[in-house]
Amino acid sequence: MDNLNEHPQIAELMETLDKNGMQKEKTEVQSLVDYIGDMEHTLTGMLSELQNMRQEINLIHNSSLRAKCQNLVQKTDDKIRQGFAIVKKMKDNLFRSATDAMKAFREKGKDALASSVRAMKIPEVLDKMAVVFRKLSRDISQDKVRLESMHSELRSAKGHLKNVGLLFVGRAPKVSEQAKSDKGALTRLSRLFDKVGKGFASMDQKAMDAADKLRVSRVKDSVKTELQNLKSATGGKTVFDPFLDR
Repeated sequence: MDNLNEHPQIAELMETLDKNGMQKEKTEVQSLVDYIGDMEHTLTGMLSELQNMRQEINLIHNSSLRAKCQNLVQKTDDKIRQGFAIVKKMKDNLFRSATDAMKAFREKGKDALASSVRAMKIPEVLDKMAVVFRKLSRDISQDKVRLESMHSELRSAKGHLKNVGLLFVGRAPKVSEQAKSDKGALTRLSRLFDKVGKGFASMDQKAMDAADKLRVSRVKDSVKTELQNLKSATGGKTVFDPFLDR
């Protein structure tokens, strides 16, 4: 995984914002950079664990359960790769926006740079990410329900095969061991789905928190600007500031 802060276009933009005292804009860009990095890290971990689980699913003895689990694992793989596609798109957009922002700064100055950062619509982008990952988390929850029905199916099959095995010497212990092994695989897959679901939910929450924090900051800056203008208009008299600690 690349460190976005070290990417030439991002590093140049962040340095320029810092040198021009544009901390609010720098904070907004950094929020998006941090979120993209967190997404990539989380998704990479998910995919690695899923690949290991895929190998274990292939060893399930019950062919019907194995096929159903393989289908669920593939669906989860698709969801994770959907997340990676989003990461790539966000990175490409960020690089392009950073390039455009620096071009605007060189041609028109600081105000144009500030406008370029606002044009990135970072809180809105984070809102969209929250919606996407909320849906993926819910999808995983539904897959867990399907997995629970497989547990029931396995218990039913286990009882049937055990009764059959009693008719043949040496059959029951083998059937019991296979069923126990399959049950263990389903349990581990259920735990993985739970972890993936929580990972998606975490990215949903982080996106919402980051977007809300930026919006609150924008409101504070807007109110302070209005208060400063009002103070100037009233000849420097003190005015009520709702953001001062009381």
